[in-house]
Amino acid sequence: MIDLKVEIHDKFSFEMKTSFIASPQERAREGNEFGISTWLFLPNSLDINRVTYSKKQFYRDTRSNVRLVTPVFSLESICAKDNSPFTKLRDSLEALARQAHDGLLLDDFSFQIRMFASIFKSATRDKATSLMEVKLSRQELCKETGSFLATCEDIKKQYRSLWPRLIENKELPKDAAEHFSFGDMFIGNTTEQYGYKLMRSFETTPAYEDLKPQLYRFVKDEENYKKAQAYSTLDREDSTNNYLVVMRRNILKKFIESDLFLDTKKSKDGAWAEQLGYAVAASLSMIFATIIAFSAQHYYGNFTLPLFIALVISYAFKDRIKETMRYYLSSQLGKKYFDAKRKLEIQKQEIGWTKESFDFVSESKIPEKVMGLRKRTPLVEAENKVFHEKIILHRKLVNLFYEQIDGYKGYPFVGVNDITRYNLVNFIRKMDNAFVPLHIPHPQHGYEAFQGERVYALHLIIRCESRSNIHYRKFRILLNREGIKEIREIEENQQKNP
Repeated sequence: MIDLKVEIHDKFSFEMKTSFIASPQERAREGNEFGISTWLFLPNSLDINRVTYSKKQFYRDTRSNVRLVTPVFSLESICAKDNSPFTKLRDSLEALARQAHDGLLLDDFSFQIRMFASIFKSATRDKATSLMEVKLSRQELCKETGSFLATCEDIKKQYRSLWPRLIENKELPKDAAEHFSFGDMFIGNTTEQYGYKLMRSFETTPAYEDLKPQLYRFVKDEENYKKAQAYSTLDREDSTNNYLVVMRRNILKKFIESDLFLDTKKSKDGAWAEQLGYAVAASLSMIFATIIAFSAQHYYGNFTLPLFIALVISYAFKDRIKETMRYYLSSQLGKKYFDAKRKLEIQKQEIGWTKESFDFVSESKIPEKVMGLRKRTPLVEAENKVFHEKIILHRKLVNLFYEQIDGYKGYPFVGVNDITRYNLVNFIRKMDNAFVPLHIPHPQHGYEAFQGERVYALHLIIRCESRSNIHYRKFRILLNREGIKEIREIEENQQKNP
């Protein structure tokens, strides 16, 4: 199964998060292949083509990370008795307490802290999102939110109950207490983040007056705890402190989630085939030059002017034949091989690989289904007959060995997330001004002038292929020189706008 989410990351970038998840039946097989093909349709006026936008620029504008999918636990099960993240964390601490100087046990304790915090964040996000999206009555919403806040408080209490064991055991390494405090800060940041999100979401609902005191106490108690622990907190009057707090939170997030990110080793796909092709091209050109040299020598004799001229001509054509063959073989290899291949590893154990390629493609080489989804309006189609849209194809192939990750360190990992960020700064260089003067009739002055925004529409069509099915998604990106305005998924029955 492939789960896909496309959203704005920042002013000039959008992010595509793709989850590759195998079913239990597929997980037992040797390997599982997934394919993602992304067609990006660009207006001709952006002047993005093979000449102005190279492979090197594209890969410089994209950033991809591959990480394990966070194991799924409900909030209520995080601190359950049997095989829960909290049980694993507590057992790891007890093992370290018995052998305080064992480096492997310290590493395992740090791993369990990071996994506990990551699972808590994921479970908190899922539950808070459910509360914000599901339509509930006022009474039900107050009840469910109160239960959510109480569960979060209980989890924090359980986690923090381990502090005395760390403090009282003087033999434990300093890193053990430091890493535990990092987990403590991250869990607190997570509860604050979703506490404020719930307040913003419920602010316009009738239930907010009932929920506001609970949510306020929820975030205020966490702020007081942070101050008591001397953790960094925000200060409305101190901007310097605030950007340092934001920076520390970002560093903390990377530390906590570091065990989920996979090690990758990048290499050129088909490198040996490419070198073999170049050798064939050199051999063919050399054969041509040698035949010309031998023939001219046989016909004109040694040390003659005609032989000299024939040799010069043969070597000139030799170089052209070599370069032509190199270009032809490179283009043929490009149809079979990808631009790059990355091995995916956990602690030097290969768990799979990914391949990707980029190219401009003509409309005639695009599948009929994809062109049907593009479905231009009559006006855009008329423009396209004169000024052809440019089309980028970005392909990814993913192969995973689930037996290597299923049950890794006792956790139920089911797949990986590929998070790719696309920066569109190079696409705005030749755009017109973002704002244009507009006019409408006015009964007194004759007209009224105001400003409107000029936007450009980019269409993103994605084909997701797994062993069991193929499905398509379409998105429209509106942007101008000020940045990305919106990204919206377009259903087939909604395709009316250009």
